[in-house]
Formats: sequence, C-alpha cells, structure tokens
Amino acid sequence: MAEVQWHSIEPAPVVLIAGKEALLAQRALERIVDLSRERHADLEVHRFISTEITKSDLLQYTAPSLFGEPRLVIIDEVTRGAEPLINALMEYVKNPEQDVTLVLINRGDQRAKKLLDAVKKSGAPWVNAAEIKTPKAKMTFAMSEFSRARRRVNSDAVKALVDAFGTDLMELAAVSTQLMRDTEPESGQPAGPITLRHVEALTAGRAETTGFAIADACLAGKEREALVLLRQAELSGLSPVAIVATVVRKARQVAQVAIPGATAKSVGMQDWMFRNNAQLARHYSDRALASVFESLAKADAAVKGNDRDPMWALQRLIVEISRARRGRA
Repeated sequence: MAEVQWHSIEPAPVVLIAGKEALLAQRALERIVDLSRERHADLEVHRFISTEITKSDLLQYTAPSLFGEPRLVIIDEVTRGAEPLINALMEYVKNPEQDVTLVLINRGDQRAKKLLDAVKKSGAPWVNAAEIKTPKAKMTFAMSEFSRARRRVNSDAVKALVDAFGTDLMELAAVSTQLMRDTEPESGQPAGPITLRHVEALTAGRAETTGFAIADACLAGKEREALVLLRQAELSGLSPVAIVATVVRKARQVAQVAIPGATAKSVGMQDWMFRNNAQLARHYSDRALASVFESLAKADAAVKGNDRDPMWALQRLIVEISRARRGRA
C-alpha cells in the first residue's frame, strides 16, 4: 500500500505514522486502536518508547502465538531506537506476524531513515502526519472534524473557525468538538448544518479580543478600533507576545500578496484570504511595509523584556502602523 490519510487508516500487520503534527499522529493511532478493539474484544495492547525497548522485547511481543491471540504493539519515536532494534525491525517488516498489528510512530526526525524507507518499500500503509501550515489545509482539517462526526457545516462557518483558532490545531479541534456539542439536536431530531451564526455565538466576547481582530484592524488603518481591541485583550489576559506574533503573521501575508505577479496559489492562500490581503496591500508602498516590519521588530523586542510596559509598546506599534499606512512612508 501507499500513503493513507489519517482518517482512513486501517489496522494492518505493520503501520507507519510519520510526521511532526502530533494531533494527526494521535488521531491516526486512536483510529487504529479503536478499530482493533472493535474487531477483537480480547486485544492485548503494548506501548513502548523505542529507547525503552530492546531487540529481545520486540521478538517477544511479536512472536507467533500458539492460540493466535490478537496483539497491538506500538513503538513511539521509533527512529530513536538502538541500532539492534532498528535492524530487527527492518527484518520484521519483510515478513510480519499476521496476528500482530505493529504501529511505528516517527515524530518527523530523519534518524534511521533506512527503517522508514524499508517500511514504505514493504508496502505497509503509512500516514503522513506532516505539519498543517496553510489556511487551505487547516480548513480541510476542520471540515474533516465535522465530517468524521457526520455533521454538516457551512464553509463560512469553517472559515470563521480557522480565522479565530487556526494558529493551534489542538485548539481548533477542541473548539470544533465544543461547537458540535453545543449544536446537538434534541433526542430524535435531525441535526441541522452548523452555520456562521453558531460560530459567532461560541466566540462571542472572545474573537473581538484576540490578536486576529487586532491585527486586522491595525493593518486596515483602523487605529481607534485597534486600540480599543487592545484594551479588551489586556483585560482578558491575552499575551502581548502572542499579539505581536499575530500582527507579524498578518503583515507577512500582506507583504506576500504585494509581490508582483503573486497569486493565491503561489503564496499558498485561500482565494478569499488572498483577496482580503490584496486590498490591504494597495495601501502600503514598499517603504511603508519596510517601516511596518521595523516597528514590529521593535515591538517584538519590547514585549519580550526590552520594555517595562509591553502594552504601551503595543499601543505605539498600532499608531506607527496606522501612520505608515496613511503616509505610505
């Protein structure tokens, strides 16, 4: 077999989960465990870190069983194992035991790459748990959360979720779950689609005080609005470091779309996001953008300890960005 999506992976004699996105790896492993237990009520589950298991242990837990008892053996951080274990695994994947499901988890490092290559070459299914970075991929992930739970959701609702919670995949998944719980119908009633109104109700009082809203207002030149949002963020305990990081991310998006010939595809943005950032970019010359990033660098240093009053540094940042936008430097 070849690469399999995390939400489609099935138990097999050998399964590889490889990538830095911990949540995707967790979801893939949970699916394998759940399906294995559904099929075998008497399933034995053994989980190890590769640095804590020896070649002898591997042979013991994957040896043929006299009565064919089903077993699930999980080896995490597999490429960190000792050389004898790596070599034993390379031999094992060539002819695995059929009553055992051996799950090998690689967290993205390239140690013992020969083992990863051997697993893939053997035809065993593997899950690519690479980091999810682009807005498009995050929206796809969010959609899959609802699809997995057999819930319908409108695209504008997913967009709003990603806008508000897309910096942390764990949080995005948790909020999606909470949204489904909050919109569960009464017993016996069909579930309607989750809409933008549902998302707005869930995030009321929070979305307005996040770095996303501050960044949007700031880059749009809405100085007064951005300062009000900043005050709300301060009262809610939002970290100044997180606010600066979000404004930096927004400024980078604006700079990306300002590149001559840039397209949504070339910069890895959704069409709607590209259009929104392109509208902002029209108000900034190259010198103005350079001024924005200079102000961001000063603010970043200030909130990380170079200034006694981080919130004052953020107020100054908002004023300077608004000034750069109005004057186009």
